[in-house]
Amino acid sequence: MTIRRERGMSMMGMMFLLVTVILVVTMALRIVPHYMTNATVNDLVDGLTPQEVQTGGRTQLMETLEKRFKINSIYDLDPKEIIHYERDKGAVKVSAEYEVREPLVGNAYILLLFRHERTF
Repeated sequence: MTIRRERGMSMMGMMFLLVTVILVVTMALRIVPHYMTNATVNDLVDGLTPQEVQTGGRTQLMETLEKRFKINSIYDLDPKEIIHYERDKGAVKVSAEYEVREPLVGNAYILLLFRHERTF
């Protein structure tokens, strides 16, 4: 073997590395915005006060959350569909549960499931 032959990465190795990096960057660009939206939804649920949840009913809570979703520029999610309101023995449980399907390539999708709950 000569030194010339053993130097550096082969063309196939470079192509494999390039395809891997492009795939990882593409997935990150598609997934990260959904995690940022989820963090905002979690903050909105955590930001509810016990007075808002316990004194008003479900309708008033949904109106409040709709306004907060609009203020935070969350237009892809509807609070009426993702927010669950459950009253049990004086305690109120508010949870956000939804899934996002993001197309990756062709008919391949990434499925993200989000769930967050808080009891008041």
